[in-house]
Amino acid sequence: RDHILEVDQNGDTVDYWDLPKILDPYRDDVILAMDQGAVCLSVDAEHSGQVMTKEQLAKQPFGDIAGSGPGRNWAHVNSVSYDPRDDSIIISSRHQSAIIKIGRDKKVKWILSDPSGWKGELAKKVLKPVDSNGKPLTCEAHHCDGGFDWTWTQHTGWLVPSKSTGGKTVVTAFDNGDARGMEQPAMPSMKYSRGVEYQIDEKNMTVSQMWEYGKERGFDWYSAITSVTEYRPETKTMFMYSATAGMSGTKPIVSVLDEVKDGTQDVMLELKVHSNRAGMLGYRALIIDPEQMFKK
Repeated sequence: RDHILEVDQNGDTVDYWDLPKILDPYRDDVILAMDQGAVCLSVDAEHSGQVMTKEQLAKQPFGDIAGSGPGRNWAHVNSVSYDPRDDSIIISSRHQSAIIKIGRDKKVKWILSDPSGWKGELAKKVLKPVDSNGKPLTCEAHHCDGGFDWTWTQHTGWLVPSKSTGGKTVVTAFDNGDARGMEQPAMPSMKYSRGVEYQIDEKNMTVSQMWEYGKERGFDWYSAITSVTEYRPETKTMFMYSATAGMSGTKPIVSVLDEVKDGTQDVMLELKVHSNRAGMLGYRALIIDPEQMFKK
């Protein structure tokens, strides 16, 4: 999960992004803070709330298990979107809790992430949080004032083309919220997830949080893994799928789909999907227009 391939209509590889060479595969700050009961393919309720030490991390097997270094799942990229304005890609790296823009030249343009652990040239690419007026926010110990927060173990860090104008870049994400603040809370029920929208000023290397939804719904809407946030320009709404809401490992999951009016907390529609057994997890959801699907 640390190589991005571009293929043509014939399935031939025309370009690739070798992330261990572009980023830092040894940045383990987030991985050490993650809940070992919910690390994607290894959902294990017996280890809920537990974290790893550096010694344990170094002994992790190669493959899909979360770990540090090339050959281990240090990046866990779960989405890629393309920005045609400058021929770049925007990736969501779950195990770095980072949304990152990388150019065709394989150079990092910016990093939307807590600044901890980023070193050298990469540290210079970390965006600085500001308020809606461009005033710098005070950030200490993984928390910022003004209601701003980074994404933590997020999914679907997607560009919003219809809003990315005038030198601004808008991205949305499903902020899952595990390892929020680089720690596990005193009680698992204190966790929450969010749909979130950011506006990035690439010239000044700043980021402002424009909107969020879900924090007030608490653990019942919390999804440790998977899930979606996507802006719908045709309806001016945010579509969100909390795919593993309230996952405990002992009872069936009730996934929650919400459509919220853009820029508000107004829920236009909410659907709940009940799984038929514990451990049956949701992953992604999308809205399909039958008229467009079957249009000749």
